[in-house]
Amino acid sequence: MPDDHQRELEIARRVQSALVPVGLPSAQEIDMASLYLPCSTVGGDLFDVIPISDNVLAFLIFDVSGHGVSSALIASMAKASFINHIRSLVSPRSVMERVNSELQEHLTGDYFVTAFVAYLDLHNNKLAYCNAGHTYPLIFRKEDNSFLPLRTSGLFVGMFEDGHYEEKNSYLNPGDWLVLFTNGLYELFNPENELAARKSFEQSAHAIIGASSPASFVQWLESLHRQRKDGKPISDDIGVIAAEMLTQSRRDRIKEQLGFSMSDPVYLQFISYFEEMDRAAGIILREMDEFGYPDESIRKMKIALTELLANAIYHGNNKDHGRKVTIGHLVDKNAVKVSVMDEGAGFSIAAIPDPTLPENLEKDCGRGLFIVRSYIDKLEFNDRGNRVTIWKYHTLGAQP
Repeated sequence: MPDDHQRELEIARRVQSALVPVGLPSAQEIDMASLYLPCSTVGGDLFDVIPISDNVLAFLIFDVSGHGVSSALIASMAKASFINHIRSLVSPRSVMERVNSELQEHLTGDYFVTAFVAYLDLHNNKLAYCNAGHTYPLIFRKEDNSFLPLRTSGLFVGMFEDGHYEEKNSYLNPGDWLVLFTNGLYELFNPENELAARKSFEQSAHAIIGASSPASFVQWLESLHRQRKDGKPISDDIGVIAAEMLTQSRRDRIKEQLGFSMSDPVYLQFISYFEEMDRAAGIILREMDEFGYPDESIRKMKIALTELLANAIYHGNNKDHGRKVTIGHLVDKNAVKVSVMDEGAGFSIAAIPDPTLPENLEKDCGRGLFIVRSYIDKLEFNDRGNRVTIWKYHTLGAQP
């Protein structure tokens, strides 16, 4: 029997892990990072960011009461219900009401769900949100260095026929952050007193958020988690989404780091996982198609981008998915310019062996770069070796 129970727990862990997004959608107006740290038992914490359209993102985070196989199964059912209604409705309140109605039919009084749903319109940075008893997310206001808690009235999901859900609106200004998390986060700051933990977290987060990126923020939390696990084990899952509305100065700084000028209308993307590569490359390839680039050029660019993005994730960031790969591109009727930058230490280009030499034919290095050089028209590395910029011309005679 103990072995059967252990197998059930392992299956539940796999189911839950499969429901955690491997990456977040990319939009040039916003930089995002996420963190999922499971505890030793099986819980019901899950989150996601769902693109509703080119200009609207939906944020979801929820926590099923209790632990064990039942909580994990309820979490999988709840996420399917949330995603289904988020994609078909335009109001966080109506989503919460529909999910509450569905879950109430299936849950006993022993289980309930705390949840937060929000829609962010990137046209005007309006955030519409509804909170159903969840640990309240925070907006960090850059202008006055303060936190705004996102509270609304509303009962737990799945417990009562009418949850009396309220919807509110707020606006995110350039430089503001949206931070969503489950209550396991507070264990990192004070496992005995949630109020004291909340104050400690907000005080500590002020300095980190004000001088870092979302990726650095979640890395900081992960380091605290490692230190905490060395002492007393964490008793609850931790889920976090951090999103920063990019200021023009931050965008300009990123463009300069990528080798563009501040006046260039560069499209920025941020990825961390191999699964995100096709979407990021697809945006560039579609623009090439719109400008009438030959199919052969688009095909070669796809191969080159796949190689560069995979190298940036695997070698540059050493498969550390807490780090970002930043992509900037510019397409016009004459040329495509793409820069790919990782957060690694970089490397010496001169140290890469020539894969065409007889002594290097069996070595598994340098081949990807050789392919890229063969398929594009121009390639440059920065001095550090953590950024590569490539060009593909519409025609050879159209070189800038």
